[in-house]
Amino acid sequence: MERERNTGIMRVRMLGGFSISYEGAAVVFDRSSPAKFVQLFQLLMLHLKDGIGKTELIDNLYGKNGVENGNSSLNNTIFRLRRQLKKAGMPDDPYITVQRGVCRWNEHIKAVVDVHQMEALIEEAHTASGEKKEELLKEACSLYKGEFLSTVTSEAWAVIAGVKYRDLYFNCLRELFSILKNRREYEEILYISTRAASIYPYEEWQLWRIDSLLALYRHKEALKVYEETASLYYNEFGLTPSDKMQERFHAMSSQIRGVTSDMWEIRRELKEKTKGKGAYFCSLPSFIDTYRIIVRMTERTGMSIFLMLCTLTDNTGTPIENEEKISKAAEKFQTAIKLSLRRGDLYTRYSSCQFLVMLPGITQENCFRVAERISRLFKDAGGGSNRIKCYVSSLIDVNEEPGDFAHGFSSPGNWFK
Repeated sequence: MERERNTGIMRVRMLGGFSISYEGAAVVFDRSSPAKFVQLFQLLMLHLKDGIGKTELIDNLYGKNGVENGNSSLNNTIFRLRRQLKKAGMPDDPYITVQRGVCRWNEHIKAVVDVHQMEALIEEAHTASGEKKEELLKEACSLYKGEFLSTVTSEAWAVIAGVKYRDLYFNCLRELFSILKNRREYEEILYISTRAASIYPYEEWQLWRIDSLLALYRHKEALKVYEETASLYYNEFGLTPSDKMQERFHAMSSQIRGVTSDMWEIRRELKEKTKGKGAYFCSLPSFIDTYRIIVRMTERTGMSIFLMLCTLTDNTGTPIENEEKISKAAEKFQTAIKLSLRRGDLYTRYSSCQFLVMLPGITQENCFRVAERISRLFKDAGGGSNRIKCYVSSLIDVNEEPGDFAHGFSSPGNWFK
């Protein structure tokens, strides 16, 4: 009879971390105990409504280890979980029931789990409309604080559940943003998309941030988000911004300035804030615009300008595709390029393993020397067996066929055409 009076609420968080509380007090397991009983608890919470079969539990908990007597191992793990829950301050209760081969959490202690709350809110939102639908979707999104059990990434059952709840979250965001956009609630879009981007810095959520800032006429903030996103994609993922992202860049660039007649103020804004050593780094869209302007200038002035493509390769001259290897060498690669060039030179990241360099007022012979200097500095910085392969072409010859003007250099010192 005592067990039937257990009416306290146990709350379980599984999104963006794992925690348990009972009647507002934290439930902390003994860290010296085996982890299997924790996974057992998590699986019971994941299958709170219908329970989970013993066979499936045994497979999820012990399948990889090839336990001879899975049923006995499961019973021992259930025993440990019961002991740990009581030791952590939970009321005296069996906690788990096993009937007809199915394990369930005992209903004597009500469990409120964030993943099921989220699912219930989304399901209710599908049949709602107007402000009620909007509020339900907002509440569902607010429950998603990160990946499902992000510390259990080695377990297949956790990975599958993680994909499920991530997709639910993404679909929920898209539906909510569509509603908010129709109502012109851009501040709400900005707040929610910024939160989503902090969990998943994917371009989709960054675009929502930029669009909402543009709609609010906060163009400088939108440009800052673009620059941060472009830098992240270059440095972390080795990717260039998509066409959609570059469209936003040009849109905000054309709207970012107000009307002014103060030339000195304009010059102060245009001036570099710091005078660092080496060449000037810029985003790919800025590099493209500069390139097109310079090409037009060479038609009139005939100035000697060369374009150089530097590619990170392995010791056989094959471009490196392994992201981990690129990540380890990327900083040394970029530093070698920056310090090998003059302050008046310009460079950008073109792909995960490539940089584009613009060299004004230089001869082809000096281009060779620049390439050699880049390779030497890269090697001195600890580039290991990796190499830098450079291709050079003159901007004066842009109307020629590629084979007529492209020259290449591969460290340690071999030029080819």
